[in-house]
Amino acid sequence: MSFLSRTVVIPKYGFPVDVVGLDTHHMNSASEGDTVNLERDLSLAIAEFAPTSKLVANKLEWQSYALKKVAEKEWSRWFYARCARHHRFERWKHGQNPNFAKCCNHMVTRQYVVPQFGFQTRRERPNKPLRKTERIFSTRPYFVGFKNEKRQTIKYGSIELTKTSPGEMVVLCEGYKGQGFYLCSRCGTGFRELSKSEIENGHEDFLGNKCNYRPERFLSLGHDFVTDVLKMTFYRPYSGKIEPQWFALTLAYAILEGASSVIDIPAHELDVTVHAYDLHGMAPSIILYDNVPGGAGLVTRIEGKEILFACLRTALDRVDGRCGCAPDTACYGCLRSYKNQFAHPYLQRAAAYSYLYELVNE
Repeated sequence: MSFLSRTVVIPKYGFPVDVVGLDTHHMNSASEGDTVNLERDLSLAIAEFAPTSKLVANKLEWQSYALKKVAEKEWSRWFYARCARHHRFERWKHGQNPNFAKCCNHMVTRQYVVPQFGFQTRRERPNKPLRKTERIFSTRPYFVGFKNEKRQTIKYGSIELTKTSPGEMVVLCEGYKGQGFYLCSRCGTGFRELSKSEIENGHEDFLGNKCNYRPERFLSLGHDFVTDVLKMTFYRPYSGKIEPQWFALTLAYAILEGASSVIDIPAHELDVTVHAYDLHGMAPSIILYDNVPGGAGLVTRIEGKEILFACLRTALDRVDGRCGCAPDTACYGCLRSYKNQFAHPYLQRAAAYSYLYELVNE
């Protein structure tokens, strides 16, 4: 099933092959560890189960401490470069030559680990929660590229659609404020930050034993998958005051809300990201994709002219101000959601409204 899902023969949403758990069964008090079964899809787990994350289950507070290790197997690793300003993303394996050119000072080069074996808590007994736990990590999707080189395009005025085809996506958790994680590749222990004494004298693994292996710095957690992708390129220039990279995301989330409403599906079954924004006057390329590995054929329904117009019209209505928030911000009634937390301070519904108004009139 895993092979057929990864080659987009069957949809993964019907076969949960990317589900990982937070292992609590190695604890001293086995009865407490056996009372909960903490599992998440890997795209959610890399943030909710990331080392140092806390969650409440069965009236106890559980804290993730390490990435799970499996004998004679290693985590999948990728090097990557991303530019937050131009929305560029490239990745490559160790030993390969990276195929990218540095575009500006916002380009960041790092490495991400895929925790496909899951996560682990410490051996010590969990405490009762004293307050609501905070979710300190968030995720962000990136578009790697299409699986097939031959693709058809459709032009509707100043909008060009690249017809739906399988595409590679990566979801990354880059730690607190994008600072990455410290990760020990021997025992799997992860840290948000590491003291000087822990670096020099070693640290404890999830069983409480001393580990003298030096953790790696600035690592991210990632999940890659193949799904149905629809690329929308906008050739109408934008001349507003909001910074181009944040305008691109504002427009993307407005269209996401419009599309999910028109084709009558929950917003979490679709997702969106921005691809290769041109800062010299051209509006962005937006990547709409099925938020289920393997795809479900949802974005295919947006290719028709009438459906596309309805999506734009509904997106325009979404940001027209009836939600009650100020024009230079956004709220959960228009553009904000749990999955776009990283962009909340920068979303401005008025910027999307003015641009969509021109598109709809065209």
